Amino acid sequence: METRSWAAEALPSEAVSVVRAEVGALVNGVVAAVRAENPVYADVLGGPEGIGIRLGIEQAIRAFLDAVERGERPTGETAEVWRRLGEVEFQSGRGLEALRAAFRTGTRAAWRGAADLAAEAGITASLVISLAEAIFVYSDELASDVVEGYLRVQSDEAGERERRRRRLAALLLDPAGHDPEALERAASLARWPLPRALAVLAIAADSPAALSRQLAVDALAGADAEGAWLIVPDADGPGRGGVLRSAAAAAGVASALGPTVGVHEAPRSLRWARSTLTLVQRGAIPPGAPARAADHLATLIVLHDHELSEALAARRLAPFDNLTELERARLLETLQAWLDHQRHTPDIAAALHVHPQTVRYRVRQLHELLGDALDTPEGRFELALALRARGG
Repeated sequence: METRSWAAEALPSEAVSVVRAEVGALVNGVVAAVRAENPVYADVLGGPEGIGIRLGIEQAIRAFLDAVERGERPTGETAEVWRRLGEVEFQSGRGLEALRAAFRTGTRAAWRGAADLAAEAGITASLVISLAEAIFVYSDELASDVVEGYLRVQSDEAGERERRRRRLAALLLDPAGHDPEALERAASLARWPLPRALAVLAIAADSPAALSRQLAVDALAGADAEGAWLIVPDADGPGRGGVLRSAAAAAGVASALGPTVGVHEAPRSLRWARSTLTLVQRGAIPPGAPARAADHLATLIVLHDHELSEALAARRLAPFDNLTELERARLLETLQAWLDHQRHTPDIAAALHVHPQTVRYRVRQLHELLGDALDTPEGRFELALALRARGG
């Protein structure tokens, strides 16, 4: 570990002896200052949990004094003690900033206490300054050690939590079903309370990261061979729709939301979400942010089988195959508008931004191509499905 120069080598033995004789008082001063200036630690240092911290402070001071007498740096044993103290702080649920603030307070208190002792013993000002610099250098090293320990266990905890969340997601999405007790236990270990209802968001990507980063909801994220997904709790809750739309739009990836279901029906929500996403990618369902399966149930029912829907489209739209690309596009657009607006010419003209007479001319062309298909409910229904299947 690179640190500033070790200034304590210049301190005389009498300065060390003066401080050593008052280690207990010095520790008490540090503890009192931290409790007074850092509310998070006020009760901690006053109770049984504070004994370990107090012993760590005392050991650090004695290691510092021993090292000064030897003209060396303190040993790695003290560093490991403070790393372990950092681990304990994370496990106790206290924040890193609170820990750093307490450490700064303790350093100032240690310096003031040592400087007062040295001054009372008649140590020269220059040596007091050397003592101060040595304390601050040593404190910086200990601070690095305690933060390293804190971050070390935080990283381990985050990795374990992620593994537990993946296990929970696998249980929720297991199509073979799951044991309710096992599911409750897995949710408890993952720290993800089971909601009363959820929905699965299928994402057109190999990883859910781009979308999950934008989502201000504690969703379970994962991916498999068919693509990425997010398990979203209470997907129909107040404001949740807006959150999903914003996240999907910001991520810039196609996605589809399955129906909101009970916890034990999560596989069905994923299945519907992926069917919806497939139809979005084929153009049969308009892209949404995200597209919602519940809004396209009829399309899902009819076009779920890709081979059948393509066969229908090929059969019903075959008369357009011999047209030029421009003419085919123009007439298919007119057919779609004609079906959408129930054959009402003024509305069709407005939708296409053309003159009503142009609409009448194109409709005559459609009758010539399609014959009786335009005149029967079944024919019009199949044409509408064919256009949907082709993304028309």
